[in-house]
Amino acid sequence: MNSLRTERYYPYILSVLAVGAWWRIGRPFPADTKEFLGAAVAFAAILTGFLATAQAILMALPSDSVMASIKSSGYIAHLIRYIREAIVGTLLFAVLNLIGFYLDTKKLPVEFEALWILFATFSLLVFWRVVVIVERVMAHR
Repeated sequence: MNSLRTERYYPYILSVLAVGAWWRIGRPFPADTKEFLGAAVAFAAILTGFLATAQAILMALPSDSVMASIKSSGYIAHLIRYIREAIVGTLLFAVLNLIGFYLDTKKLPVEFEALWILFATFSLLVFWRVVVIVERVMAHR
């Protein structure tokens, strides 16, 4: 149960710690923010597309496969929550980057930059969590 709790909460905890670390090292952020935000939107969209595809693949697996054992074990709710959190997190990261285009891109507010670090870290961590789980599921297929 302890490892399940760690698996569930580590993206949240490490994202907050990443903002603290970023703040401590002097809050570096790229100077050319327009191109940077554009690349980040594209990156977030790619992550979201991958996650939606992974969700579709998992849900399409036959019920006599490893999905049946996941469902019977009670872990399907965790898997669905992890995928949902990852999709929502990467979508929010994309929206945050789009909002950044409407701010003064010569000098973004430090609050926006902190949110960017938070959501970028969170998106990467929840994406990684889903990739690892999908990899495990596919290996048992």
